Amino acid sequence: MKLKEMLTENGVITAFDEMRLGADNVLANLTDETDAQYAGYRWFRSTYKTSPIVHAIPPEDKLNAGYPWEEWYRDDDLGEFQHHILYLEKTDKCDMTFDCPADDTTHPEPTRDRFWYLYNDTDGRLFYAR
Repeated sequence: MKLKEMLTENGVITAFDEMRLGADNVLANLTDETDAQYAGYRWFRSTYKTSPIVHAIPPEDKLNAGYPWEEWYRDDDLGEFQHHILYLEKTDKCDMTFDCPADDTTHPEPTRDRFWYLYNDTDGRLFYAR
């Protein structure tokens, strides 16, 4: 599948494993359709405090159509895994907000200078691959 190859090359597979989430768990249940969908996302791997963080951001047209940005990391302070599902418009599940400043250096450029509605998903798998 195309997605796994891409995520191996950009270090995201390793990041999921370093977070102790297991890339196979996060990518479980991929179909050809969801593989193609997520292969079209913009994937970023960076560091949050001392741990890896992964961002999966859909293309701009999909973001505007209501597709979420997904973010995975392990909060070192809490010792807890976080899988945030973030939208530009509020949904019923959203119980938090995040106003990402234009000069933010923690989050990828496509997420900056926007107001987000989000929730922490207890399921670490890709949102559309369930």
